[in-house]
Amino acid sequence: MSSLPYLQPERDFYYNAGILMLIIGKLARTKRGKAVLTLDKIQTFYFLVTRPVFLNKVLSKAGKKQFLIDQTDYFTVDTIALNVDELFNRDKVTELIKALSVKGYIQASFNEKDGFLFELNESGLSVLEELSDGYYRKIKDFVDSLAKLQSENSSKISTYINSILKQGEA
Repeated sequence: MSSLPYLQPERDFYYNAGILMLIIGKLARTKRGKAVLTLDKIQTFYFLVTRPVFLNKVLSKAGKKQFLIDQTDYFTVDTIALNVDELFNRDKVTELIKALSVKGYIQASFNEKDGFLFELNESGLSVLEELSDGYYRKIKDFVDSLAKLQSENSSKISTYINSILKQGEA
C-alpha cells in the first residue's frame, strides 16, 4: 500500500507569497501616504496574520478592538502549541521578498531613519487583485485587523508580543 503525501499549506511557496503580498499591499503605506513597512515589521505582521488568535491577543494588549475569529481558527496546531521561531528567523520572509522582487512585484525605497521600506509596484498590485478567493479572503480580514497596528513601531509591537509570551497567554 502506498501512502499519499501529506501537504502542509503553510510550507507552500505560492500560499506564503500570496499572504506576504496581501500584507505589503494593504499595510505598506499609512492613510497619509507614509511608507512604513520595514523588514522587521513585515516579519512581525506575517507572524501575526498567520496566527489570528495570537493577533487578537496583541490587539487587546495594544488597546485595539479585536475581531471575530472562526471556531476553526481556534483549534489549530499554532493555537495549541505556538511556535515563535518564525518570529525570530528571517529566512522565510527574506526568501519570499527576494522571490517577489525577482518577479517584479515589489519595490523598495531607503531612508536614513527607517532603512529599507517595501511596497508593491503596479505589477504586484495587479496580481494582488487576483488574490480574493478561498483562504485569501480570510487572510484579508486578518490583515484589515492588523492595520490597527500599522502606525506602531516594531519595538512597540514586539513589546506587546513579549508581554503575552512572558505571561504564558500564548
